[in-house]
Amino acid sequence: MTTFFSGSLQTSLAVRYSLTIAAISFAFFVPFLGAVHLFDWDEINFAESAREMLVTGNYTRVQINFEPFWEKPPLFIWLQALSMHLFGVNEFAARLPNALCGIITLLVLFFIGRRLYDERFGLFWAMAYFGSFLPHFYFKTAIIDPVFNLFIFLGVYCFFLASTLEESSSLWQRRKYLVLSGAFIGLGILTKGPVALLVSGLSGIIYTLISFYRFRRWVLTLTDAILFGVVALVVSSLWYGLETVQHGWWFLWSFISYQIGLFREPVAGHGQPFYYHFMVLLFGVFPASFIALPAFRRAAADRDTPSSFALLMIILFGVVLTIFSISTTKIAHYSSLCYFPLTFLATHQIYHVLSGKAVWRAAASVACAVFGGLVALLLTLFPIVISHSSWILPFITDELVRAVLQSPVAWSGYEWLIGAVYFVLIMFSVWLLWQQKFEFGFGALFLSSAMTLHFFTLFIAPKVEAYTQAEPIRFYQSLQDEDCYIVTGYKSYAPYFYARLRPNQSPSTLDHEWLATGPITKPAYFVAKLDGAKWYEQFPELKVIKRSGGYVFFKREVPASP
Repeated sequence: MTTFFSGSLQTSLAVRYSLTIAAISFAFFVPFLGAVHLFDWDEINFAESAREMLVTGNYTRVQINFEPFWEKPPLFIWLQALSMHLFGVNEFAARLPNALCGIITLLVLFFIGRRLYDERFGLFWAMAYFGSFLPHFYFKTAIIDPVFNLFIFLGVYCFFLASTLEESSSLWQRRKYLVLSGAFIGLGILTKGPVALLVSGLSGIIYTLISFYRFRRWVLTLTDAILFGVVALVVSSLWYGLETVQHGWWFLWSFISYQIGLFREPVAGHGQPFYYHFMVLLFGVFPASFIALPAFRRAAADRDTPSSFALLMIILFGVVLTIFSISTTKIAHYSSLCYFPLTFLATHQIYHVLSGKAVWRAAASVACAVFGGLVALLLTLFPIVISHSSWILPFITDELVRAVLQSPVAWSGYEWLIGAVYFVLIMFSVWLLWQQKFEFGFGALFLSSAMTLHFFTLFIAPKVEAYTQAEPIRFYQSLQDEDCYIVTGYKSYAPYFYARLRPNQSPSTLDHEWLATGPITKPAYFVAKLDGAKWYEQFPELKVIKRSGGYVFFKREVPASP
């Protein structure tokens, strides 16, 4: 009877916690998703592919400007297309799948943490993910990675469940988890490509070899690996196979060639030093990253089941960091799968500090205070300085930067309070940790970061976007009902999405010089950044219709008939 009531109480507590997590994450992630235009390139890129699916009714092929686009598989874009079907073609619909993914992710972390340890561990893991900079921020975006990462993490976790079953467990139980693992990795392949199989496969192999060395038993057999691989192949073939049957091998080969090219040669603007992702994770996943540092050495020292999971998380972290540090194309969200192991290790450290098994050192408090204070200072000074651009214009010689800073952006004058309040909250959190009030201290540290990010996206991000791209986006929106050509002097997906281009309206094969001089049959618009406008100014038929925000807008009318 006592066991029954104890189990019922734990279940009731878990339900209350999960409902609280869902409610708080919904309040932070879902409202105001459309407060800022989609950012070039990635956000608009995927949203445009979803829009073109709705326009053409072709859901089997990913397209950009109504031409085959072999950079990404379609699963995330299907989710965006469904969202747009329900809520319209807009920013809210494009970002909603990731917001819902954020709610699901935090619940997954709570329940896995609860299963490995207890409710407190699950709560702090969800809190660590929710209250760290980049993990929180990405749930407010329309990029692929949050959904992609969740599928890989679930696949790795199911593999872990299969590997830790007692030898007396039925074969069916083991196979069940391996099938689930393969299915999740297959969905990951459908979301962003074969790197899902590469990351999970390497992590599983390394974990198996280390486990054999430690325990003298194989946690993964050849039969297990074949079953996992077959399921992943079958699930991913739901699209890759169909695409090959319908259109032949050329699309698949183009897709694979592009992925290899990303690894071997940097995309323009994305060639970074080897240590790039180390810095992104250390400073971008604050405060979890600072807390997690001591746990790398301690987490897998024991030989119980939770420590086996810690070992797997450390391996996953190392595999992802190695692959994308070697890759010549380095973009911040490429290493975002590391957020799962990094926040787990932070929670592991917190859990052991709370139980007295680990010591929270004064140096860690100082590090959190210094970096958090620096971020708060930047958030305080940034809106003050940029809203008074006349203070810094005399020191800037770049013509484009000067024009951007003089963009007509309205500041209320109170945005600096976000940084100031964050400074107070960070110092209060550190004071609580200094007083060894760890549960409240860590909670305040994560909650203050989440609240600051939330208010940043509401009140400062729209202003930043107004400086960087609002002018051309408003221009594209004004052309939605006009049959015309629209081209840019720089790489951008914004005209496609915001001008609502239709099939064959502005083919990518169009030559800019031909549009400027040739026998066009409809108006042509050209958008260039200030430092690239000179090339267009050489054509007398191109008339400048506006200069604003560092952009120059040209128009060429249809030539009169001879």
